Amino acid sequence: MTPSGKGGQRSSSEAAGWAGAVATFLAVLVALFKEEIQALWRRPSLAASIRLSTPDCHKTEMTVTNTLTGQVLDSWPCYYFRVWVENSGNLRAEQVQMFLSRLLRKHADGSFKEEKQFLPMNLRWANSHEIFAEGISPKMGKHCDLGHIVHPSKATQAGNTLPNVPADKVIMSLDLEVKPNTKSHLLAPGTYRLELRLAAANSTPVVLILELTLTGGWYDDESRMFADGIGISHVS
Repeated sequence: MTPSGKGGQRSSSEAAGWAGAVATFLAVLVALFKEEIQALWRRPSLAASIRLSTPDCHKTEMTVTNTLTGQVLDSWPCYYFRVWVENSGNLRAEQVQMFLSRLLRKHADGSFKEEKQFLPMNLRWANSHEIFAEGISPKMGKHCDLGHIVHPSKATQAGNTLPNVPADKVIMSLDLEVKPNTKSHLLAPGTYRLELRLAAANSTPVVLILELTLTGGWYDDESRMFADGIGISHVS
């Protein structure tokens, strides 16, 4: 009985030694690859959408003020169009940006062809007007400005004019990080597809393609404007 007892003790000791070695090895792996392991189950998940209704799209007023005194110099009606960005993941999305990568216009044959003169760049975040949102926490969201239109009678004051567009027609101004001198941020009446890339410093880009139709008409009534003046839909 004694030899078998010693053998059992030796087997238990060896098993404990192996278990300790495995535990130590796993602890080292966790220490070395902690961030990679966490990334497997903790990550932001960004999605973008737009609805042609409040709060994404709405009628408001644009004001021009004296930068020195703050005095309101003029104001006019306008419509704003904003993309809603939401983080459905379990980790804060850091340094979030919305990049307008391509602009395509529908031609008479029904095909969409890229507008080569368009300069791809970031859109601005609503209210703060920043290019990169510092962060979007889990289960939270933020609006990003897509563009706006002003009453045609105020287009000249707003700088929203194009040589081949009649003065009584609506032009959309895309809310890019800068306004190019080429005026490629201005959209004449027509149907367009906008390719948007939503990304953060700690997440991969998400592509959103919107189809935008501008009839050129202006309507003071918001519901009429969103029915007959402009259309926005998701392509993908």
